[in-house]
Amino acid sequence: MKKALFIAAALSLSVASAATTIDYATWDGTRQQADEALIAAFNKSQPEIQVKYNLVPWGVYWQKAAAMVSGGSTYDVMWMNLDNFPFYQSQGALSPIKLDAKTTAALPSVRTAPYKVSNQLYGVPLGPQPVTVYINRSLFKERGVPIPTKSWTFDQMVDAAKKLTFKKGNQQIYGINGADLQADLEYGMSFYFGAGGKGLIKKSGDSYTANLDATFAKTSQQLLDLIYKDKVAPGPQAASQQGYQMFLAGQMGILVQGSWMVSTWDQNKELDWAFAPFPSVNGLQPHPVVSAHALVVPTGSKNKDAAQSFITWMNTSPQAQRMLAQRGLLPTLAENYKSQYLQALPGRNAQTVFAQLPNSVVINSNLRSLKVLPEVLTVLGQKMNLAWTGNAKLPDAISQATSEMDNLLKTAK
Repeated sequence: MKKALFIAAALSLSVASAATTIDYATWDGTRQQADEALIAAFNKSQPEIQVKYNLVPWGVYWQKAAAMVSGGSTYDVMWMNLDNFPFYQSQGALSPIKLDAKTTAALPSVRTAPYKVSNQLYGVPLGPQPVTVYINRSLFKERGVPIPTKSWTFDQMVDAAKKLTFKKGNQQIYGINGADLQADLEYGMSFYFGAGGKGLIKKSGDSYTANLDATFAKTSQQLLDLIYKDKVAPGPQAASQQGYQMFLAGQMGILVQGSWMVSTWDQNKELDWAFAPFPSVNGLQPHPVVSAHALVVPTGSKNKDAAQSFITWMNTSPQAQRMLAQRGLLPTLAENYKSQYLQALPGRNAQTVFAQLPNSVVINSNLRSLKVLPEVLTVLGQKMNLAWTGNAKLPDAISQATSEMDNLLKTAK
């Protein structure tokens, strides 16, 4: 009996020592608890592969990602966003991901398509991550503002924000997080696409040009007015906290953010929050943005097979899908786990999140081969930020951005 136990223990130790360890890196701290739970479940289900979790701050993350280009040591699985993907893929820093036919068929092609180059897949999006609208129902009720549950317009949202901007004792309450709604970034771009926008870069044949047209200018002005004209959002001088922090503290009535923030609101048990439908602009159907962040395998990884096994499990295994949905996060196969998602968020009007998915937009999805995309978007962001912080007039910022974007795009192939 003792000999049998000894052999079993020796075999167990041998398996453990033979396990392949892979490093998984992400910048998204809002998912930390969910990610750690997923990794624990994966490690248990596939003991031959052990995953190590690395949460890296945004700025530091991209510094470390530079090692992918130089071929230096790096992580085995990393998060990637669409804005940076063309650069890293074009530099040969990402390894093709080979999935079996069953897995490929299960993944929604609308989400994997932006990460395909020359019919090879280089990234697998980890769930749809739509831009959504949150409201503080307590403030809505306190100020007598109707709570939107199925639909509302941009003008109604602005009217609500005006009523939700008031003094409560010595505390300033704001209507909305206007500082986050820069029109060239995902939250503000959701209004731009809803107003009929077609994209900030136009492709004609093999050439590209900036497309900061009248729709972009009008949408930008409407969003900028929330800060400087309507005064329903804190400006750069008035904001001692970020918008999500003010919403969490009960100091903001409307927050345009991502669907991934739900775990953050649990930090304030008294916060009576709910999803609201995305507002329509000019009577048009809303087209909010979906952030298609994906899992990628750097070329420098020494454990590519194990990395791909982990990616496949994260995106398609029923266990992983259920775990995400039960935590109020949309899994990759979101539509298949709608009931679990809604059950995790009772009374939060979460059905509006699913209602907007069919009409959501993946930004820059047609620009996957544009190697200079990160530089172009950086220039655009810098110029628009001057307007948002009150350091430039909006028409001047748009004019300067157009000129500098076009200069960069002239070199694009």
